[in-house]
Amino acid sequence: MIREFLCASALLFAAAIGGASTAAAMQGVPPEGSMLFSVRKSGSEVGTHRISFTERDGALVVETDSKLQLRLAFVTVYRYVQRTRETWRDGVLVAIESDIDDNGTPFRLRGAAKDGVLRLDGHQELHVVPVGIKPLSYWNIAVMRAPRGFDVQWGSLADLAVEPRGPETRQVAGKPVEARRYAMRGYEIRKGERQKQPWLNLDAWYDREDRLVGLAFHYRGFDFDYIRQQ
Repeated sequence: MIREFLCASALLFAAAIGGASTAAAMQGVPPEGSMLFSVRKSGSEVGTHRISFTERDGALVVETDSKLQLRLAFVTVYRYVQRTRETWRDGVLVAIESDIDDNGTPFRLRGAAKDGVLRLDGHQELHVVPVGIKPLSYWNIAVMRAPRGFDVQWGSLADLAVEPRGPETRQVAGKPVEARRYAMRGYEIRKGERQKQPWLNLDAWYDREDRLVGLAFHYRGFDFDYIRQQ
């Protein structure tokens, strides 16, 4: 993408959300205002993952729309639909709404910050944590430097262990991009105790501007790869 187009896109995005913005102040927000990923399993496309960024009343609103479908002999064997809305103010998460259909099982998460704490009402779980904890939505590279995060499906808390793996080349819209790779392991916290085996095993790639360009993880017996298309 040529420099002139990037500059024009950045100016249009800033104008659309009101000049010097909350979005511009946070890492990982693209000037285009959205990211689109192709979700692949064993090289075959099985879905899409879109992240959109807008500013509303001085807050950054990040909306994720993810749809996956695995088919075997023309029969759908697994389906996943996610819609999540995060609201950030001054770099801090102040609200989250997440609705997920995991192969027919519904999950609902609601969270709001008040009086210095974030209350997370998740799937059969309720957590009260300090304001500043990050959701595991990965577009924000700050989660790679955080000691703890929470899952947007269950609302579960996890201790995070992240290891930088150095530079690698990833494809973005069919073009090679220099990226930095991070390996994240998450250990779920149950009743105040950290579990011994990692519940989360994921790799993430970010470009020079700290924008997410790829994800890879193992889930429900499958290996998934998220490849940035725009």
